[in-house]
Amino acid sequence: MLIGAHLLGWVAERLRQPALVGHMLAGILLGPSVLNWMQAGPTFAAISDLSVLFVVVAAGLEMRMHHVLDVFRGKSSFALLVGFAISTAVAGAFAWLTGMALIPGLVVTLCLSVTALPVALRILSSFGMLDTSIARLAIASALLSDVIVLMVLGVVLSLATPSVGSWLPAAGISMAKLGALLAFVGICHFACLRLSALRAARKINSKYPDTVLIATLLFTFAFGALSALLGFHFVIGVFFAALMITRDLISDAHFEKLERTCEVITVSLFGPLFLAYQGIQFKLGALDNASLVVGLVLVAIASKLLGGYVMARMKSLPHQEALGVAAIMNARGVMELVVASIAYHAGLVDQGLYSALLVVGMVTTVITPLLLRQWLTKSQTA
Repeated sequence: MLIGAHLLGWVAERLRQPALVGHMLAGILLGPSVLNWMQAGPTFAAISDLSVLFVVVAAGLEMRMHHVLDVFRGKSSFALLVGFAISTAVAGAFAWLTGMALIPGLVVTLCLSVTALPVALRILSSFGMLDTSIARLAIASALLSDVIVLMVLGVVLSLATPSVGSWLPAAGISMAKLGALLAFVGICHFACLRLSALRAARKINSKYPDTVLIATLLFTFAFGALSALLGFHFVIGVFFAALMITRDLISDAHFEKLERTCEVITVSLFGPLFLAYQGIQFKLGALDNASLVVGLVLVAIASKLLGGYVMARMKSLPHQEALGVAAIMNARGVMELVVASIAYHAGLVDQGLYSALLVVGMVTTVITPLLLRQWLTKSQTA
């Protein structure tokens, strides 16, 4: 599976497509949909869970907690929230109009609303656009969407297995648990800031980088365990823990080693395995509603184009630059697949809807660089 993922990932990159597409196609090729050499099972599920953990850690290390706080409390947060709300409303309206039940409809809304920050960063970097106003706005919006989607996903998971009869008390309990988790995140973030200041003042620097690496991973795992104990998925806790790991906390050298280690492990091993396993779980025969699949893809693209464009115009970007922001917002990538995978394993969506969401993830990941390339061509000729 790993060999096939890397091979088709290399082919995808030669065709100027994200490697993610090739990794998933390898799983589809090896799985029941084509060759039927591999079947989903407990062993692969365990590997997938471990892969999700490192994928989310790597994604969290690319962000910073103070960036998250700046996005939510800054003056520009209103425009970002409006852009996210538009895409969410369009996705939610589609789920309601197609007659989906509440929980599957919420999962579809989350999957269609997310923008994967790591994927957006890589696409913007490949086009040499990281220092542009378009990139800054798109990155802030992707950061906001990732955080909101993961928090709401935790509440949805908690609601799916309520311990009380009515959904209203269950929702209250879920929100209270989320509040407790966020409060603990706030306390730990404050403690990390104090430790960072203490390390800088006393110029403390560990001579044992492996110890720092192990302690950091244990910190993230502990947060994941706390999240799971509260009834959420461990990914939510791991994500917030990774946000708190900074250069000031563990030093530049240790942070670079940690980031490089997680990136190498994720890119070479866990990322391809996770994506290939999603392909193995994909079943072409489950896509018995072609109109639903086409509708999901079109709504996914249209909702992000509309939300991104309105957000950019509210931030006073000219029409042409707003179109560039709208294009990059379609980069759902691995974050959408993580949300869909968690929901599927929790029994929130069936095989058919899960397979349809995988199609959405692949198509929008492929179409984002194409849209951006077309936008660049028009911008240069304008």
